[in-house]
Amino acid sequence: MQSLNVFEKGIGYLEACLEYYNGASAYLMLYVIGLVYIMLRGTKREKEIFLPCSIFLMITVYNPIAPVILDHFFDVNSEYYRFFWITPIVILLPYLAVKLVWEVLPEKTDTQGQEALGGAFSGRKAVAALLVLIVLLSGTFLYQRGVNFADNIYKMPGDLIAVSELIHQDAEAEYPKAFLEYEYNMQMRQYDPKLLLTVDREDYLYAVANKFTDEQLSDASHPQYKIIAALIKYQEVPIPDFLAAMEETHTEYVVLDKGNQSLSYLKEAGLLKVGETETHTVMKYELKEPYEFSLVDYSEVY
Repeated sequence: MQSLNVFEKGIGYLEACLEYYNGASAYLMLYVIGLVYIMLRGTKREKEIFLPCSIFLMITVYNPIAPVILDHFFDVNSEYYRFFWITPIVILLPYLAVKLVWEVLPEKTDTQGQEALGGAFSGRKAVAALLVLIVLLSGTFLYQRGVNFADNIYKMPGDLIAVSELIHQDAEAEYPKAFLEYEYNMQMRQYDPKLLLTVDREDYLYAVANKFTDEQLSDASHPQYKIIAALIKYQEVPIPDFLAAMEETHTEYVVLDKGNQSLSYLKEAGLLKVGETETHTVMKYELKEPYEFSLVDYSEVY
């Protein structure tokens, strides 16, 4: 969602978020249809549960003017879309789907007995098939980009796992620190808790759309900016400044795509190649002062 900006989209920001997150606005329309059903045929208890919170959501979260107003007070660009995970929507639609299927069963069975029951089950199947058809046709097809099967039980690229193994085999420390490109950085934080990352999520999200200013690069409290600027944004960073940033951040490894033009910069800076995977190269910087990370011992906290 980092590519979306309230300032640029204005009241169209909500629609852009829906298309980016849901593929279309069909899911929201199904929610609205569900609310209409609750208003017309819902029980008193269903109306008490679903209608008040839904009215509030329509006035706030799903009001196209809301993000524009909020952006005057907060930076909502990278957070607003998280509202779409709000519980009432993901509860109401499955609840109504089950209810519609089961309501086909008649309240009483007359003298025809099994015949009526058999007809009810046939009706259920028809309603269930209709609901499945609505779901299939109202969103983005799961197979639109082809069906991809996971390479491993971790559901991570095999090459990323190979990178992790390569670093741990070479490292002397139990918790080595590494700089990785954006995608691998985001995935590695989910896969390998023993591989410390030089750049956190927020810094990378900023770097996706922005270049660092001279003032930011001279900020002594954020040496990681120099590393991102040199290796990802291809900004001019003097090698001594880059190496100082590596030292200050305790970064021992750099992982870049084999085609990344910054590999020559790293070689010029004196980093040595540890090894290669199918798509990436792992470079190593010898820290002047070895850094040993240790976990906080919470056993003594009372």
